Amino acid sequence: MAKAKRESKNSEPRRLPRGRHALAPEEVRADQRKRLIEAVPRVVAKHGYEAMSVADIVKAAAVSRNAFYNNFADKQECFAAAHEACHERLLALLEQPCDKGASVEERVETALGAALDLLAAEPAVARLLFVEAPGASEEISLRYHEWLRRYGVLLRGAVPQAAAKSSLAVEIDQVIVGGIASRVASEVLQGRASQLRVLTPHFVDYVLAFYGAGQPDPQGVNVVTLESEAAPEYSEERRRQAGA
Repeated sequence: MAKAKRESKNSEPRRLPRGRHALAPEEVRADQRKRLIEAVPRVVAKHGYEAMSVADIVKAAAVSRNAFYNNFADKQECFAAAHEACHERLLALLEQPCDKGASVEERVETALGAALDLLAAEPAVARLLFVEAPGASEEISLRYHEWLRRYGVLLRGAVPQAAAKSSLAVEIDQVIVGGIASRVASEVLQGRASQLRVLTPHFVDYVLAFYGAGQPDPQGVNVVTLESEAAPEYSEERRRQAGA
């Protein structure tokens, strides 16, 4: 029981020091923004996007309502920022380098396994990305599909044989990544998000069914990195906020 209480306490948002402190205003705002973004997955997992309110986010982040509106215009803008942040985390895992000489199967397994580990460890993030985001709003839905497209390009870059299928590359990418995203959403909705890691071999087989099994990296470089294209801009306002 004592352990559970400690874990519960540690999961609470960290508050800024009360009264006088040495933090600059921009540091305070950046900290509040970070806490608001990190609170969104927990809130949306509990309430759903439609029912989620600014008051819910503020309470979970332990900041004031004024702090919220100093960072975001409304809940959609806050959710959009959280959506971007969660995808950036997922992308970073998928871009991690593989060992020299790794086969296509090993590359795909390493990347997908790491991504599924994150989603299984943080079911609220999995729900935000693959259940709530597609239907949150037209703008966020477009961003969701843009992220799926980026993952498809990234995946294809790990498979040398995929170049031979360039005439259907976009269609194949969408089928593969869309299928994986749909299965993840289904597992989350059925309460099995924490077990997502066990799907790794199934997803690997699914990918290779389209692209074919690979051989050790023919380039012989020290590491093989799944390199993505530059992130598309969300909007001038999003770029301004990211630098805040």
